[in-house]
Amino acid sequence: MIDDVLQVHGRRFDHCVAELAEFCRIPSVGGDDAAMDAAVAWLAGVMGDAGIEPHVLPGEENHPYVVGVARGASDRTLLFFNHYDIANYTNPVPREVVPGERHPFSGAVEDERVYARGTADDKATLLSRIHAVRAWREARGRLPVTVKFVLEGKRDLAINGLERFLVKHFPLVRADACCWEAGAKDEADRPVITLGHKGQLYVELSCRTANADYPSRLTALPNAAWRLVWALAAIKGPDERVRVPGFYDGVRPITPEAEAQFYARLSTDARGLRQRTGVPGFVKGLDGQDVMRFMYSEPVAAVCGLDAGHTGPGHKLVTPGAARARVEFRLVPDQDPGRLLTALRAHLDARGFDDVEIEVLASNPPYSIPADSPLPRLVADAARETYGVEPVLVPFATGMGSRYLFRRHTVMPIVGFAVGYAGSALETSEEHIRVRDYDEGIRHILAILARAHTLPLVEGTGGMA
Repeated sequence: MIDDVLQVHGRRFDHCVAELAEFCRIPSVGGDDAAMDAAVAWLAGVMGDAGIEPHVLPGEENHPYVVGVARGASDRTLLFFNHYDIANYTNPVPREVVPGERHPFSGAVEDERVYARGTADDKATLLSRIHAVRAWREARGRLPVTVKFVLEGKRDLAINGLERFLVKHFPLVRADACCWEAGAKDEADRPVITLGHKGQLYVELSCRTANADYPSRLTALPNAAWRLVWALAAIKGPDERVRVPGFYDGVRPITPEAEAQFYARLSTDARGLRQRTGVPGFVKGLDGQDVMRFMYSEPVAAVCGLDAGHTGPGHKLVTPGAARARVEFRLVPDQDPGRLLTALRAHLDARGFDDVEIEVLASNPPYSIPADSPLPRLVADAARETYGVEPVLVPFATGMGSRYLFRRHTVMPIVGFAVGYAGSALETSEEHIRVRDYDEGIRHILAILARAHTLPLVEGTGGMA
């Protein structure tokens, strides 16, 4: 029983919400050195107040890593991974307040919600874990297990200095289990526990048909934009099927066990997602539960950006001499990004597009752990106690992540869950979390801490550095 810890949490909760709002007012967008340094200093101070020993370590390509250590009574070690940078990829943060829109870093607490860019992704989840540790330590003095934090600050989505960081600082961050930051409540308002991340191959395709852009009256000149569009059409057709030979080889069929564990329990209501995104319908005519099933189980290819010729204001008649596109392949077990890259090159060559160059911008394999292993069972039991409903386990988070690096370098099992819900409006001026979700998020962590001493030790990784 942890009634005494919950009582301390309850008394401090209003202060926790105020601290969250303060944290969210720091405009820690990746690449903004001053704001990111302010976030690092703020986090180190809050960690120290919570009895967590902070270590600020250089991140080479990334902003500094903030590593926290709080010793516990058990020889088990639980690691929390979060990021303190604010996503700036699909909807860049405006440099000035847009008339009629909420300030992107208001930190306003209104209608039992906390508003700011980065609140749901990922500051509320990050701070809920620190606040849980603080409540436990104030109530009982010592944690039941050793707790560690790794807080990352990316400069850019494509930059991944995490592997070099782990190689260099492995003794400090080693643990027996890790809680990631991906898995907000679903459309039915049920807590989601993610068991992995999809893999990724992210490339830039480019071609050049002339030494510059030329006036379009020179109609005999080849057009680089058309050339690249035709190459893209060779990769995927209107049926949403990827045409690269072997792309679907090795994709695991949905087994009866996976159907029962994951897919049969996905939300059957996709109306909220359609309304929030303003789309008339989903790909392949999907609706209902099939929307979520597709997102969690299918590998896909997506054009993330196109650039060629004149795209600015005014009337400019040109034939582009160069064109480029960013293409992402999201992969599921047992797809391999290296094999896909080789197959993509061969496919474009065979279709006559040997002049289209491929540059790899990001690559990582899929990662997932079994639903019936000890860590998912423990986190799910804690969720049932906290939320009073059956949690939803999914094989992958919908976003990208670097769990595979922790698994590769530290062997520890990893699951993800987060403070937030389907309507949190990520990466918009209305991004927010609900206050009640923040309360439940802290309580969920406390329930996990109460059980964490039962986790299996991972040989060679448990205990203090």
